[in-house]
Amino acid sequence: MSEELFGTPQRSVLLSFKFVGISVVGSLAMSLVCIFAPLPAQIGALGASLSILSGLFVSYIEQEAEREHRQATLLEKLKIPLALAPEHELFEKYDEFSAALSDLAKQIDPVLRQYALLKLASITEEVRSLASGRVVFSSTETWRTVYEDLLHSPALKTYKSVAWVKSRGYWQDQPGRQSMRVNFEAAQRGVAIERIIVLGSSLWGPGEILPVPEVRRWIEEQHERGVKVSLVRESEVGGEADLLCDFGIYGDRATGIQELDEQSRTLRFILLFDKPNIKLAHDRWARLSLYATSYADLLTLKRRQERQGRTFPQRGVKNVA
Repeated sequence: MSEELFGTPQRSVLLSFKFVGISVVGSLAMSLVCIFAPLPAQIGALGASLSILSGLFVSYIEQEAEREHRQATLLEKLKIPLALAPEHELFEKYDEFSAALSDLAKQIDPVLRQYALLKLASITEEVRSLASGRVVFSSTETWRTVYEDLLHSPALKTYKSVAWVKSRGYWQDQPGRQSMRVNFEAAQRGVAIERIIVLGSSLWGPGEILPVPEVRRWIEEQHERGVKVSLVRESEVGGEADLLCDFGIYGDRATGIQELDEQSRTLRFILLFDKPNIKLAHDRWARLSLYATSYADLLTLKRRQERQGRTFPQRGVKNVA
């Protein structure tokens, strides 16, 4: 930090040449007074000396207080760089950001400065959100990059996902197919993947054992590639609206919430790394599991129906399976 900000470091007043010189001269003067002056003069000189010493002592205390204040200010300014020092990549970004702010300070156009302050406020809020463990992607599919990085993580052992399927083309586009391939690769590596699929009546009709063919093909592929799939009727969880959402749980590392429109396009994806939200996601998963029926059990029921040549009512599927 510059001397302009924190001042030039000063030596203690007790170690200065002026203090030592004045002390010696004062001592000699007091000695002469004690030898040659009458008693009243000696008492007066003693009082003056005590006053001078008191003033010097107060000056010393004030100087020490000023030094401590400068040190505290310096440490406060250095707090962030010291915290970032072990994190080399973050420190480099901090250094680049600081240099850019210094260059920005040289700009004199008031309009540019005003816009810069608004932009910096937005950036600060975004960084604060990241520091709290929250990442938000709006109206973009770039969230899949982070999603796939998490699934590729060697430390990941379990992945739980809820898919609220609103259309027949759910995850059938190119980005969706790529993400499914990453799911299958993770399952092949030994990651335990479970997926609960929530379906409306237009995709899983009342009385039907299995969903419509377009969705069933997507489910079948997952079932055959090692993903443990369960199904839930949307009407069964209508009383618990918070369960109707797309979310995933990446072991104990993070949870993600995906908001889609009616055509299954991403409106927003929120990735949360904090423990309370991860716990909340696990609780939501446990509640939704109460309504879920294993796809393997539904296949068994379907084969049984085909053998017997009759249709079982949908009500009580779990008990029959």
